[in-house]
Amino acid sequence: MIANVVASLRQHPELAVFLTLALAFLLGRVRLGSFKLGNVVGTLLAGVLIGQLAIEVHPLVKIVFLDLFLFATGYKVGPQFFRRLKKNAVPQVSLTIVLCVTSLVATVVAAKVLGYDCGTAAGLLAGAFTESTVIGTAGDTISRLNLPDEKQRLLNNIPVAYAVSYLVGTGFVVWLLSSLAPRLLGVDLKVESQKLEAQMSARPTEQSGSRSGYREWDIRAYRLADVFANRRITDLENSFAPERAFIERIRRDSEFIDVTPDTVLQAPCDATVSTSRYHPQSYDRPIG
Repeated sequence: MIANVVASLRQHPELAVFLTLALAFLLGRVRLGSFKLGNVVGTLLAGVLIGQLAIEVHPLVKIVFLDLFLFATGYKVGPQFFRRLKKNAVPQVSLTIVLCVTSLVATVVAAKVLGYDCGTAAGLLAGAFTESTVIGTAGDTISRLNLPDEKQRLLNNIPVAYAVSYLVGTGFVVWLLSSLAPRLLGVDLKVESQKLEAQMSARPTEQSGSRSGYREWDIRAYRLADVFANRRITDLENSFAPERAFIERIRRDSEFIDVTPDTVLQAPCDATVSTSRYHPQSYDRPIG
């Protein structure tokens, strides 16, 4: 039966693509302690597993999917990049140059020491530093080489090395930024995060004199004046004209009652509740 499934996948590679995506979502939910693989890592691992079945996918499909991935990444990250670039362009550009040079040097040294071919080295660079664009650049470069016997093997080594090293590259960055780097710099990450939160908080302060839109509750309640006793809900809503008001519930003693436009208010006057934002000064504020 397994042979029949493999034969079907080889005959219809589009089924293998969708099977990879389905398996990727399952693997993406796997947790290793507090670390979750995620959909990207799950897709890479699923691709490696399904790829062991020697399923041939048309090169055009590979190019289209890679271009879609790069477009989606750029569409999401691009605006953030240029917004940040306006504020501190020089440090960001300097850091980019340093990272690119050190990444390339580290990959070349590792490939020479471990005896990797250029395809595996390119996948190592792309995965370890989570730079997916390297796949397209390296694949296009290798496809132009005059190596008819080795070309396909080198191209196949790129995604394999990328998938294996991507997980390590992502996990190491998380560990570096959350644990190792703060220790090397002598920084208490929790304390510094609290300081940054207080600095960027939108809550009002005595110094700023601003008023925050933050509200602890998402309701607003009013205690009506006796003038509204024995009047309908629709009369109460129309009394706010030209402003618009919608009364959703009323409270009689300890009971909350859903209302209709013809519901009659009783004396002592009901407290009406609407789904507006709560503010301490407006709670039980008389209306009338």
